[in-house]
Amino acid sequence: MKILLIVIGAIIMIGGSVGATLFLTGALTKKAEETTPAAAGAAHGGAPSHSAPVAAKAPSIYQPLDPPFIVNFEDQGVLRYLQIGMTAMTRDKLAADAITNNMPQIRNDLILLFGNQKMETLTTNEGKEKLRAQALEKVQAIAAREIGYPGIEAIYFTTFVLQ
Repeated sequence: MKILLIVIGAIIMIGGSVGATLFLTGALTKKAEETTPAAAGAAHGGAPSHSAPVAAKAPSIYQPLDPPFIVNFEDQGVLRYLQIGMTAMTRDKLAADAITNNMPQIRNDLILLFGNQKMETLTTNEGKEKLRAQALEKVQAIAAREIGYPGIEAIYFTTFVLQ
């Protein structure tokens, strides 16, 4: 009888510690988050929704485009140097994976874009913002070809060196 009580007590203690661990690590709440309306629609044969309201609730994923881009360009007979560090922001894991999987193509398109700039454009804030918007369009176009939608919300400069 004592052995039976010890075994039952041990099972209760082990079960309690496993339950507490799952609760404290958030494993129990992740299950509830996965059954959002978009996930439930996809589970019942519907297409997953990539609309802005669902994406706005997801946390931001920042994907660095490393190493920094380094290009030379000529401006009025003078060889100039441009180094740009960039990070892409998305709320979609599939889009973040598309950036990683297509990095050679992204880097190629961005290097060609950066190499065709003019010094007078790059020295103004408006010119830098225009360049950032053009870079976003390039990355979104590649993501759209790969996953069917742009998926990338923003591109941010993390370094910008112009000589």
